[in-house]
Amino acid sequence: MNNLLKASFIFVLLILAGCAKEKPKTDYVAKVNDVYLYKKDFTFSPDSNTAYKNEFIRNWVITELLSQEARKNDFEKSDEFVELSANSGKEILKSLWLKKYLSEKEFPVTSKELEDYFNSKPEAFKILQDAVILNQVYLTQYDKAIQFRNVLMESDWNKTLKAFANDSSLAGSSGGALVYYYQIGAGNLLNIINELQPNEVSLVIPLQKNLFTVVQVLQKITKEEVPPFVSIRKEVEKIFREEKQKQLIEEHLKELYSQNDIDIKK
Repeated sequence: MNNLLKASFIFVLLILAGCAKEKPKTDYVAKVNDVYLYKKDFTFSPDSNTAYKNEFIRNWVITELLSQEARKNDFEKSDEFVELSANSGKEILKSLWLKKYLSEKEFPVTSKELEDYFNSKPEAFKILQDAVILNQVYLTQYDKAIQFRNVLMESDWNKTLKAFANDSSLAGSSGGALVYYYQIGAGNLLNIINELQPNEVSLVIPLQKNLFTVVQVLQKITKEEVPPFVSIRKEVEKIFREEKQKQLIEEHLKELYSQNDIDIKK
């Protein structure tokens, strides 16, 4: 009797489970039939520019519509699709393998190595647009920006920045940065920077509501000139590492050539 009751109870549960409908998904950004796009699938911040986000969603919908239509017509079984999939798969494997290989070959880089590299090929680091090297600070309070400027006039950049390091009005700063004029854009800030002489400090410049800046021009550099190493150190390191990685890949390929049976007929 007990076994019969247990069996009946399980049977009722199965019936109820079968009758229950799957809870509809509501936390998606877009969907095409039974394929959903979620915020986690975005290749950028979901809070990015609205126009860019809308374009991303539109392209995703178009891709799903066309790819689903192709599947309905058995295009996945076509010889052309199979061949293209195989080739793209090889490219993906190649990229993933090189990424892993290079990650295992990480190497430290010293400032001396970078400076020697920079000095060995200065022509490679000529700038293509007029630029300026400057110190710049951003503060959220006008009176604090005035204080910062006053201290800077009597001291140097690093000491002044250190003195304001814990100030709640400090919104950001950059020291010795190379900035192209086109990055500054048109307007009051560009005009002020153009008028400043090397090492001269600007007045407090309002940028927007509750945001002010003080600028100190260090050096102006014209097109085709080579900027100082310290102002482009990150760019030098990037190029240096890329060159070293190319060398590592070439060495790896030589090893693979020697370990595999390769025959190229002319």
